[in-house]
Amino acid sequence: MENSPSYQPVRGYQRFKAQDRALVHVPRDSQALPYHIIDICKGGLSFRYLGKKIKTSKIKLVNLYHEYDLIVGDLPVQEVSDYRLRDDCVTVRRRSLCFGSLSIEQHNKLSTFIERFTKHQL
Repeated sequence: MENSPSYQPVRGYQRFKAQDRALVHVPRDSQALPYHIIDICKGGLSFRYLGKKIKTSKIKLVNLYHEYDLIVGDLPVQEVSDYRLRDDCVTVRRRSLCFGSLSIEQHNKLSTFIERFTKHQL
């Protein structure tokens, strides 16, 4: 599965391509930078990042931003997949996460994020 981007899990929600400045922040440490969201839905998201694989146990919560503005905070997540997209000077990886149990407020803010900061359905 590590190198199989053709793997397509069954999805319960319609995915949307994220706008360029839609970001996910994984608060692993004070130096962590946000990552670019590739696509998102009410059930989860995927993002791209550079370098070595992020340790699964490190990701429990994520925050969603548009540019510098926090839109939704402390979303519980679980890993779905992580694989290499390509190897250039630095490895580019894709990580997919599913959302855990959300509060009503988080669900509403997530819906707003999807409406405002995505381009189109995939």
